Amino acid sequence: MKKFRLPILIVIVFVCIFVIALVFNSKTTIKIEAYGADIYIDEYGAIDVSESWVIKYPSGYNVRFRDINYQKDHLHNPLTQGLDTHNDKASFDNASASVEVIDLDTGQVITNGIREGYSFNGDRDERGQRITCEPYSDECESIFVDLTSYGGMGGRKQFTYTYRINGAVTQYDDISELNWILFDMMEAKIKKAYVHIHLPSNSYSKDDILVWGHSSSSGNISITSNQDIDISAKNISKDDKLEIRVVVPNDLFSNISPNNVVKGELKEKIISYEGELSRITNLQVAFVWIINILTIIVIALTVFMIIRVYKKYDKEYDPIFKGETLSEPPSDISPAEMSYLYYFGSPQNEDITATLLDLVHRKVLLLKDKGYEITSKNPDFDIELNTDADLNKLEDHERILIDMLINTIGNGKSVNTQEIKNYGNSYSKAQKLMNKCNEFVNCIKREYKNKKYFENAREKAMSKNGAFALLHIVSIVLCFILSLLFNISTIVNIIIIFALLVSYITYLTLIKRRTRAGNEEYVKWKAFKKFLESFGSFKDYPMPSIVIWEKYLVYATSLKVADKVMEQLEIALPETDELNASSDATFMRWYYFGPTYRFNTFVVITNSFNQARSNSMSTISAHNMSSSGGHGGGFSGGSSFGGGGGGGRSR
Repeated sequence: MKKFRLPILIVIVFVCIFVIALVFNSKTTIKIEAYGADIYIDEYGAIDVSESWVIKYPSGYNVRFRDINYQKDHLHNPLTQGLDTHNDKASFDNASASVEVIDLDTGQVITNGIREGYSFNGDRDERGQRITCEPYSDECESIFVDLTSYGGMGGRKQFTYTYRINGAVTQYDDISELNWILFDMMEAKIKKAYVHIHLPSNSYSKDDILVWGHSSSSGNISITSNQDIDISAKNISKDDKLEIRVVVPNDLFSNISPNNVVKGELKEKIISYEGELSRITNLQVAFVWIINILTIIVIALTVFMIIRVYKKYDKEYDPIFKGETLSEPPSDISPAEMSYLYYFGSPQNEDITATLLDLVHRKVLLLKDKGYEITSKNPDFDIELNTDADLNKLEDHERILIDMLINTIGNGKSVNTQEIKNYGNSYSKAQKLMNKCNEFVNCIKREYKNKKYFENAREKAMSKNGAFALLHIVSIVLCFILSLLFNISTIVNIIIIFALLVSYITYLTLIKRRTRAGNEEYVKWKAFKKFLESFGSFKDYPMPSIVIWEKYLVYATSLKVADKVMEQLEIALPETDELNASSDATFMRWYYFGPTYRFNTFVVITNSFNQARSNSMSTISAHNMSSSGGHGGGFSGGSSFGGGGGGGRSR
């Protein structure tokens, strides 16, 4: 069941990272909670705008620019091509511009306590630079506020701008039109927007008024009377725009400037053009729904496939053995073979120590004390090769270990535990030792590969179910193509489907399953490990002989619970003299509990080889670091001439 959790954990981790990123982003970035505008259109074709922005700032921001572009873009307007529009221009009324700032957290108007500036006055910003629009345009003005003296813009602030644009309306032979972009780029996504348009007094019906709104977000337009139009939108992205087009009879603008009158009829062109845009928008909405439904289907199918693959290829077989603990090893296999089975074919570092102890226990290797006192704090032993032992009966990995100890580290006949501990202090010796360790590990994999402990479940799962990943790939490609064709955002869908693809493929590549016989053996070894961890709590458990405990400790070493077993044995072991008198005991023959320390050959042997391996790894690492090239460290001055850059309008 633990393996089954892996792909779920991958998805959960991804979702958690995504959520944490969103939470962190929400606390460290600007949030525009609301935008509202009242637009009054007079009979001269001018618009008086009063707009308010409710913005929540994190700490660190002090100034804001509001750029107001008033250029009429006839150059790129396909509907006015061929018409004489060169005189149709708008202008910014400098005298009308103002800004008010309210601290919504306190409810106070703070305009008088801050500094404001205007591009048309030649004012300068907090850096001493002239206030201009970005990018600069001759037909754009910028309103600047500096809240540094107030303590910055942290918290919720409301900015209310008022300004007048003369000549905003254009009059044609058949209709008059206000086609205006209120904004096309802001610091952050706008959660909600509301615009109220007031038309000049007129006697027409609502049916004579045509209104369209342009934005990638969802919105609604309502003509409430022959003078009032309400427009609402929500979740406008930071790089999106809010554009309005109002078409009314010419009589509403009796005093319009002759410069804003263009010869030609445009009503039918506008209706046709907006109809086509509406059709495309409806397609966009439809495809957004399709992509979202597709994403949900991919999620559901992926979960279904993971469960299906798990049950068929990854779930372990139900064992016959149902016991919680097992008080003796279920078989007499070597500790390396047991570890190979237990850890899914991945030999562990402890297998070398366990094999060494096993060879000592079987008296293939003999321990000889160096004449130290039994209570010595620096005990030392010789490990000799038993000349009577038949090495041909040993397994290959055991012969490799003997060769490493006796021939590589030792003198061909024996090796001292201090020699083992100090080995690896030179680079050449360290390489020899690590090469032998790798040879030992690879030999174990070769020896037990044909034991049929494991099925080829990964290969079967990949061959039978790998093609399902094509669904994710096709879905990602489809989302990408639709985003290009219909200008819709599919990045979230792509990220979700890609995360599912990675999770699914990762899961397939990590599938492992034991055979029925292998799992039966594994369950018993697992029960034996549980016994080793808790036998001290069994009050009526009869203590086996010291020789049997030596065998148990061999397996406990590979099972990584030897230290816990030894702690329990301190209470249950017989007196030291009885251990010494045992002719069958090997690495536990010498055992002593001192008042402040514990000495036993088991600890000496395991520590000596662990120290040798640690020394070798440190020596090789130090050698590689001293001989490698490259450059690192801190940042330097100057430039590496990388690309990118840019920023927003609040800082």
